[in-house]
Amino acid sequence: MSKRRSDRPISAWAPFAYGAFRVLFVTQLVANVGRLMQAAGSAWSIQEHGGSAVEVSLVQTATYTPLVVLGFAAGTLADRVDRRLLLVACQAWMALSATALFVVSLAGGSQPNVVLALTFAIGLGTALAAPTWTAIQPALVPPHLVGRAMALNGLTFNVAQALGPALAGLVIAAVGTGWVFAINATTLSCTVVTLLVWRSPVTAPRPTDSFITSFRSGIRCITTAPQRQILLRYAVFFIPAASVTALMPVLAAHRLHLTGTGFGVLMAMFGAGAALSVVIWPAVERRGEEWGMVLSTVLLTAALIVSALVTQPVVVAAALLVAGIAYTLGATAAVVAAQRVVGESMRARVMAAYVVTSGTVVAAASALWGLVAKLGVAKALGIAAVLAALSFLARRRLPLPDRDEPAVASALD
Repeated sequence: MSKRRSDRPISAWAPFAYGAFRVLFVTQLVANVGRLMQAAGSAWSIQEHGGSAVEVSLVQTATYTPLVVLGFAAGTLADRVDRRLLLVACQAWMALSATALFVVSLAGGSQPNVVLALTFAIGLGTALAAPTWTAIQPALVPPHLVGRAMALNGLTFNVAQALGPALAGLVIAAVGTGWVFAINATTLSCTVVTLLVWRSPVTAPRPTDSFITSFRSGIRCITTAPQRQILLRYAVFFIPAASVTALMPVLAAHRLHLTGTGFGVLMAMFGAGAALSVVIWPAVERRGEEWGMVLSTVLLTAALIVSALVTQPVVVAAALLVAGIAYTLGATAAVVAAQRVVGESMRARVMAAYVVTSGTVVAAASALWGLVAKLGVAKALGIAAVLAALSFLARRRLPLPDRDEPAVASALD
């Protein structure tokens, strides 16, 4: 892989010039679409079979609890074994679990507890795979394209978030819920085949110490500078940012008086903003990740203020477009900064910390914003805007590392 750089401007889509990146991009996109189709199908299946509202809501709990609980252990494992084979094992496990869901559905045994158990099984595979997917990104492109690769990689989730539930709804209406699970099993099986054929251009060094020692080394790495500052800054940013997605349904229904279609448009605008962040990323590369985080905070604060004060759907939709840019740009800036100062032998453990942090903070903050919304959605969004503005203060205590700061994680391993 050539590392030669040109003086000409580099396209935001430059990582697609590298075959390894293209293969993994398509693989993740297909897997994410299938996974989000399955999540929508599981919730609808429980609803169809007389499940309670609590049981329906437990689909998200079953999906994300393994990620929060096992994420860092999964990162430790990914730094000790062949990452490609680990992904193969995880995707195969999820394919078998999705196949079991399909078979159970055809047999008429889709009781809520069975669906939740198999959804949890799929969540286990997701938890083990998530840090590995993120850790292998720097190996796919030259160092100067890592930020763009990370930004593009975020599209696999944003596009899937828009397509997955919509496709699930079409499949359920056309042929029934069970076939959603069949499609997910098929996409996961295709992912397994792709990963078996694909070969990573870089092999991470394997630690020679025990799993527990590796786990402790990872904890030391993320609790010391510079990873500690980046991780805390990441969490501080996500507390107000989580209010956008958490309050969007209430905002659409009770403040803007929109139907389900209108809510879908708001979600689409947020997703479009996330996609547009790819185009803005080259400016962050020129100025640094700290500049990108500050810009994200400014955009997020402005979007929250507009959403709190305005009741015209078109204006709010535009604000959510800006919020989508801010949400993805801020996350990418922090993760790229973390990737830049971590050694290859510690990469999966550090990325696991960001996966666990985002899952924990978004889940907890979303619940918190739901409680705050009892004061009124406008007040809740206003409070979120104030917190976003106050997060500027974190810049002095928790600065992102300079470009010339060396990778130090390997020294702790």
